Amino acid sequence: MKIGIDSIAFSTSKYFLKLETLALHRREDYEKYYVGIGQKQMSIFPPNEDIVTIAVDAAQKATASTPDKNDIDMLIFATESSFDLSKSAGIYVHNFLQLREDCRVFDLKQACYSATAALQLAKSYVRENPRSKVLVVASDIVKYLPNTPGEPTQGGAAVAMVVGENPRVLTLEPYSGIHTTDVMDFWRPIYKSEALFDSKLSVYNYLKSLNTTLERYLTLSRLNTSDLDCICYHAPFCKMARKANQQTLRNKFLENSLIYGSLIGNSCSASVYICLLSLLDNTPESLSQKRVGFFSYGSGSVAEFFSGIISEGYREALSPENSRRLIEDRMEVPFDEYESFSDGINMLPSSKYQNIGAVTLARIENDKRIYRSISSLS
Repeated sequence: MKIGIDSIAFSTSKYFLKLETLALHRREDYEKYYVGIGQKQMSIFPPNEDIVTIAVDAAQKATASTPDKNDIDMLIFATESSFDLSKSAGIYVHNFLQLREDCRVFDLKQACYSATAALQLAKSYVRENPRSKVLVVASDIVKYLPNTPGEPTQGGAAVAMVVGENPRVLTLEPYSGIHTTDVMDFWRPIYKSEALFDSKLSVYNYLKSLNTTLERYLTLSRLNTSDLDCICYHAPFCKMARKANQQTLRNKFLENSLIYGSLIGNSCSASVYICLLSLLDNTPESLSQKRVGFFSYGSGSVAEFFSGIISEGYREALSPENSRRLIEDRMEVPFDEYESFSDGINMLPSSKYQNIGAVTLARIENDKRIYRSISSLS
């Protein structure tokens, strides 16, 4: 039985900041950002956009080509940006997509690894329930304090994937190399809104985990690195993926996989799947039947290396023109407005700002987040 990604789509904010602008106001050399971390722009989020609004947009796109949404009987929401320690963010997505009531919905968290955990769980579920489909949504928004090393790596996005039998985009293979170890390279206590991190330790552990998981994957699969046509890496910033590629294999498709990430910034759990979409959308030659390796890393840490085979006719299940338009139609904001998003001046939802999709955070009332369809507000 072939199981994998039947459809995939992403979403991000309606707004962005050029890192050239950030460098100017932080009195940094732009080359430090463009060359040093490999980034050009970052998506930034006004008060009416959050992990739910972009997740709904991505999920609506991913399920648009699903013949019968009633086949979806599980929704897994992967995030490390949750605003609620109890209620699943996936419940809101379930509501706006009007999925069936007998649908399992829950969140998964393990830093940037959780979307891969969700994907593997979905694969196992479909194997046991071949008529079922699982909607996996990964949605994260990354914010750091101003004037810190993390600031230029901010960003955010959501990726939605429908997992099912006889997938149109990519068939997941059964082999995985996994590595879990307790390391304090990145963490966020519940009383803090911004993450804490040890950048040198994080880079070291990322690369160490890559070596370990790749070796285990090759042993289990009995493949060689030459059997991998390309690799999609977790890319908190594009230079990290380039460092990783130097110690595995140099593949000509790497830069294609980093185009979207260089303009969006860090999207945490969605990151490696943003790379997959960028690879598929921006590679002119056919990738049908190519084997793609995936390295997923979540600080703390859990890492996994696995692979999949790109389906024949995969392009029919994609909309690259919509993906490019999503990025090109974003609005650049002036620096002072970017700072207002960060320092709390405009924390309440405002009609001043547009949304990327059909759902907005309308208000916060009695500590309840109230979302509305944009069409219902007009």
